[in-house]
Amino acid sequence: MKIRMLSTRLLRRGLQVAVVAFVIYAALGASWRNYKVAHNHRRLVSLMQGEVWGTLYGVNEDALAVLGEPYEASLKFLGMPWAARVFGINTADPILVISHALRNRSLPMTLLVSLIAPVLLALFMGKVFCSHLCPARLLFDIAQGLRSGLQRLGIELPAWRSEIRLGGYVLLGGLLASMASSTAVWLFILPYVSFSGGLFLLITSGTGMALLTVALGWFAVDLGLAPGYFCHNLCPTGFLLEQLGRFSVVKLRKKNAEVCPPSCNLCQRACPYDLRPSEGLHLPACNNCGACVTACPSNRLGRQVALPVLSLVLLALPITAVAHHNKGMPHYGYYENYAQTPTEEFAAVDGKWEIGATIFNFQGLDRRAADTPNDVKIYLYLYDTEADVSYQGPLNIEIRQRSELIARFERHQVDEEAVYSTRETLPRSGDYELVAEVAGDRVTLPFHVDLAADAINWWVVGGIPTVGVWVIALLLYGRSRPRRRRKPTKRVAAKMKG
Repeated sequence: MKIRMLSTRLLRRGLQVAVVAFVIYAALGASWRNYKVAHNHRRLVSLMQGEVWGTLYGVNEDALAVLGEPYEASLKFLGMPWAARVFGINTADPILVISHALRNRSLPMTLLVSLIAPVLLALFMGKVFCSHLCPARLLFDIAQGLRSGLQRLGIELPAWRSEIRLGGYVLLGGLLASMASSTAVWLFILPYVSFSGGLFLLITSGTGMALLTVALGWFAVDLGLAPGYFCHNLCPTGFLLEQLGRFSVVKLRKKNAEVCPPSCNLCQRACPYDLRPSEGLHLPACNNCGACVTACPSNRLGRQVALPVLSLVLLALPITAVAHHNKGMPHYGYYENYAQTPTEEFAAVDGKWEIGATIFNFQGLDRRAADTPNDVKIYLYLYDTEADVSYQGPLNIEIRQRSELIARFERHQVDEEAVYSTRETLPRSGDYELVAEVAGDRVTLPFHVDLAADAINWWVVGGIPTVGVWVIALLLYGRSRPRRRRKPTKRVAAKMKG
């Protein structure tokens, strides 16, 4: 019994972690491809970013080489929370496809084909995505572990539940909102999209905290107020998969017609949504997590077949990859798509001139170990808005802080593409001005540099593992003993009296 419970939990948890790992790998893959194009050698990556990144670059290149040319093979693994490419097979979230079709009044064949994997999975295993693949479900499972630990410590927490399920209305409202604006509204409606998208953006560009805040907000609700509420009562994806799951081949059900003891409600206590599979009242809301199967001491609950293999279920992960281009900037200005992420980008319009600059702290090197840590690399462009052309002629540039002249350089023409570049040493963090003398005009661009940005925050470094230790301890404490026995439902209580 214990072995069965452990194997079921490990399988489900392993798939959930694999999904999050895939999102992280897909995000890091964007940086790897930029290193591949820019350097194409692990030694150069080591020199630029350190031995750890150089080693990881080489390991990933060797792994991808098994599938063919490394760069081309890396394009077979793309992902964020909307559509994925896994081993070269495209798959998309059904809600994305519906939203796209309604907003654009068209349904490309590529999107239609990408529905095959998630639809087949739902028709075979019902809402198994919700229990085994959804990143938000992993967060909520952690919340439930913390909740159990807090209750073991004597902290009483409310457990608000409702029989009113609004997933269909949320789906309808989200579709109307996406038609009026864009499909991006789902980033703030679906916690699994918020969490995966925020994680992806945090890795690729250092942004995404707003999306992560949405996911963490629902985490707090699940932890302290209403366990399982979003998944069971509000999730539009769960509602959609539930309708498909009505026709699923594999359903969790009682193995025989034998009546369970009236006083037993172990399966209901194990269910994250408070369903009662022993009474056959769990369908179609059941997400096939199997918690009740392992909780039943009489082995009266079960599935018809085993779970699909990992390669199949991962195909149902809804994830996408995105890229963008910054006007007038060289490749160094691609925030999400260049390994050397800039400190800042600045732009202004002065008269007829548009002026912009990308500022790097020492070209992306580890400034803590650099000989000249206050060096910055500046990429500058000028654009004539009246003539509608990029300026590429002679240029004199001064860097000033207030009235103090910090540096001066001149160029007879652009250094690369339509961009002037220079490397300068700045004395301190603060506000500066780039003053360009061009065609008789003086064009000014204010900018800010924080030379202490790479300093180690030892409070954060020390605080993160401390918080992690307490969270893990609380989780283990909550799992160390059975949860407090729930009061029997009215139906069970009536049977007991009878």
